Amino acid sequence: MKFYKIFKDIHFHTGLFISPFILIFSISALILNHHFVDWQEDWQEWYFSANPKVDEGVKFNFPAPDKTDLDYAKDILKQINISGEIAGVFRDSIKMYMPVTKPGYRISIKADLTSGIAYIHSEQTNLWKKLIWLHKMPGPHNANIRGNWMYTKIWGSLVDLFVICILFSSITGIVLWCFFKEERTYGLIALFIGLVSIVLLIIGLKN
Repeated sequence: MKFYKIFKDIHFHTGLFISPFILIFSISALILNHHFVDWQEDWQEWYFSANPKVDEGVKFNFPAPDKTDLDYAKDILKQINISGEIAGVFRDSIKMYMPVTKPGYRISIKADLTSGIAYIHSEQTNLWKKLIWLHKMPGPHNANIRGNWMYTKIWGSLVDLFVICILFSSITGIVLWCFFKEERTYGLIALFIGLVSIVLLIIGLKN
């Protein structure tokens, strides 16, 4: 019984810890899946075209020329006092375009590499798009530069911990289920339905 109590406590408190993460990913998945927010067209329009609107122009000193594009962009952002996840760096000999994201904000920055002026346009996003940002970040996109903002790295580490806790909670849940003989039949039915669902999904993906 002592073994059972330890597993029960661990399972219970692990579930409480991951519940806020489950809410974030569940709600944002529903938003993405059912198009409650027209995020994709809006994102693509913003990401692939330099925004003509300008809120302000800020002077910056030219970073060292031997830096990578990402380091060059980080240096400029630091000088103009803007923080966030750099979604991409598009540079030629006379300008550098840097879309920057963080929960609640999307920032377009076009740095003029001849005059040393960064033209900035910032847009606020609603609660649903904040949840979508958390759902998608750090994500598999832009593998060569992703996680370039400190808070994105922290969030990525928390997501890794969240996934590990889900796996651990699942294992402890199965162990606890074994202690309840009267629940084993219903548990087997639930496991069978889950396995059949996964098998059908895999078969569907193969076709």
